[in-house]
Amino acid sequence: MTAAPAPVDTGRWFEDFAVGERFTSAARPVTADDLAAFTRLSGDDHPLHVGPDAMLQGPFGIAVAMGLLQSLGLHGEAVQGLLDTHWTYRAPIRVGDVVHLELTVARVRRTRSGTRGAVTRHMRLVGDDGVTRQEGTTTALVAARASGPDDDGRAFGTVGWGRAVAAALDPEVTTLLETWDGTVGLRCDDEEVHLRVYRGAVIDVSRRAPHGATFTLVADALTWLELVEAPENPFLRLAMTGRLSATGDGYEYLRLTRALHLVVDAARAIA
Repeated sequence: MTAAPAPVDTGRWFEDFAVGERFTSAARPVTADDLAAFTRLSGDDHPLHVGPDAMLQGPFGIAVAMGLLQSLGLHGEAVQGLLDTHWTYRAPIRVGDVVHLELTVARVRRTRSGTRGAVTRHMRLVGDDGVTRQEGTTTALVAARASGPDDDGRAFGTVGWGRAVAAALDPEVTTLLETWDGTVGLRCDDEEVHLRVYRGAVIDVSRRAPHGATFTLVADALTWLELVEAPENPFLRLAMTGRLSATGDGYEYLRLTRALHLVVDAARAIA
């Protein structure tokens, strides 16, 4: 008797993920059976979860989002575990709602061992009315086929990315910074790179400058992604709406607004 062939794993490995990829799941209705089953599972029988206007328990949304993520077929045998989840509740989920998952690959970064990497997904659970019910990020540890190298173009906040940005800077930056001596930090979530500037030239790119950054431009991965993918440079718009912020010397940050706009242009060019 011939043995059946082993099932083929169709999931992705670390190298198969690219920052900026987007996926949308099929729709999923929310039923009275869902509410009853999740109430039994969680033991949360608060009055909010009873009656015709009952709301599903908050963790129900992330549980459904994880199931819809799996239905996309992205994660198979290469996934080694979940590293973190940061989640926000935007609007109630009720029986009768129909929800789907919108997923964006926000970050991919290889571990020091080189044999695996962390893949951060921004996930949004959306109703058929277009209203976001819940959203957040989750990061999975994913095995790699080989040890690299990786593309630096969208590795926001890393030294490799910082060097690529510095190399792509418009010559106008040299003129704008010819009398400036300091360090510009660029941070994405928990990754930060420092660009040491002297007489208009970037003379060093490192994880940490000896005396720290004069100021640091700060944004999350999804904001950096929008910065590099928007049809036109949205630096000022995102700064004015608070999605970009700065730490350190605020005066120097404001004084170098034009130069920072060109830094973002360089990041857009390498992406």
